[in-house]
Order: sequence, then structure tokens, then C-alpha cells
Amino acid sequence: MTPDEGGIPRASPAETGRVIVTGASSGIGQAIARMFWAEEALVANLDVADGSETAGSCGSGFRSFMCDVADPEQVASAFEAIDAWFPGPPTVLVNVAAVFPNVAFLEMSPDVFDRVMAVNVRGPFLCSQEAAQRMREARSGRIVNITSTESVLAFAEASAYGASKAALTHLTKGMAVELASDGITVNAVAPGAVETPPLLAWLEENPRAGQHDLERTPLGRLGTPDDIAAAVRFLAKDATWMTGQTIYVDGGFLITGLPVLPGGSE
Repeated sequence: MTPDEGGIPRASPAETGRVIVTGASSGIGQAIARMFWAEEALVANLDVADGSETAGSCGSGFRSFMCDVADPEQVASAFEAIDAWFPGPPTVLVNVAAVFPNVAFLEMSPDVFDRVMAVNVRGPFLCSQEAAQRMREARSGRIVNITSTESVLAFAEASAYGASKAALTHLTKGMAVELASDGITVNAVAPGAVETPPLLAWLEENPRAGQHDLERTPLGRLGTPDDIAAAVRFLAKDATWMTGQTIYVDGGFLITGLPVLPGGSE
């Protein structure tokens, strides 16, 4: 492996992929972009946030395209710009971009609810349509949606977010059924609590919630963005006979009933 100017080792030789990641300017999306870039893929980032931090760590082979994924015109324009850069259709699309407002149900405005659904559900819908139309030409492609354990569990002040991730889980299944005949697989990765700046800031304000998460997590730690990237890699690279599925990457949180307490049942 040889380092690029960004300092991250790049695999060589490797088949060059053409990967689009939404929300790759930070957090989970950034880790996914770095992972694909390290394997010599061309990586395009669609994000409303500045992607310079990711670009600085990746170097060549990574580009950001400013885009609100909830806006059909901006998505179409971004994909046209990517067409001019990629030497062929995208091989992988990873839908990461999402918004997560902590708002109590009775205090949530229709505008906030609509924005969550627009970014978290319509965004993957629009980007997947654009990507799949291009993947169809090659009769091959991988789409991975990032959902959440909140698609199956309810959390206070996250009703809109949970509903959006549940909708995206079902959208994943519907897309998988319809796109299979075009050689395109569609799967999802559902993270649990992952060490991203917004979550860490929230846990600092709500230490009891953080302690609860760790007590209920058999593996005894929060996840990292790289943990999620590894699952995405599996679905994009190795899972050739798998579609419409969701992999829960949560340290065992969902399977645990009573909290896992040291020293037995006391």
C-alpha cells in the first residue's frame, strides 16, 4: 500500500470504482468516502456542507459537489456534473445525508417534519433514481442506504427521524425488487450509536442516556464511523447474492433485553 498526499494508504493494485456518497463531508459519510478512496475508487460527495476536510485527508480522486439532496433540480445538476468527471456510470451509491432534529412530538412544526422527510427519504429516492438510471447501462450497480436502529425502536424527541428511517428501510426493499432485473442490488446499513460530533455533543448534555446505551450494548462501546464503513464495504464489494436486506451495526444493542451489568444480575 502506498500513501497519497493526504497520508491515507491506498490499496494498489485495485479495480477502480466510481462511488457517490451523499453527506461525505463529515462523520459516517466521511469514513465511507475515505474507505472507498483508499481502494482507488473515484469518490464524489454530494453535500450542502463544505467537503474540504474530507478532500484534505483523501487527496486526488475525491471531489465535492454542493447539493441539497432534497431538491430534484440540484440532484439532477450534480449528477450531470459527476457524469463529466466519471469515465463511466457510477458503480456504487451510498445514501448517508440526513438531518436529525431533537424536537418533542407536540412541539414539532410541520416544516421541521417535512424537512426531515425531504432529506432523509426523498433525498435517497432522488439520488437512487439518478444513479440507477446510469447503472442500468452497465447492468450492474450497488446502492446502500444508511438507515438506523431508530427505524425499529422509538426514541424520545426523534419521532420524525425514526419515521423517516423506517420509510427508508421499506424504500430499500421496494427498490431492491424493482432494480434486481437491471443487475442492481439495494441494501441498507442501520447504525446504532456512533461516535460522530453531533452524537457526542448530545451525550455530553445527556450522560444518563449515554450510560444506558453502553449498559445495553454487549460489546461495551459506541460504534465508530469506520465500523459502519466496513459494513458498507461488504454490501458494495462482497454481497453479490443479497438484496433488500438491512444489516444492523449496533454492538448488539437491539438484541439485548435487560442491560448488561458487570458482576452478574445485581
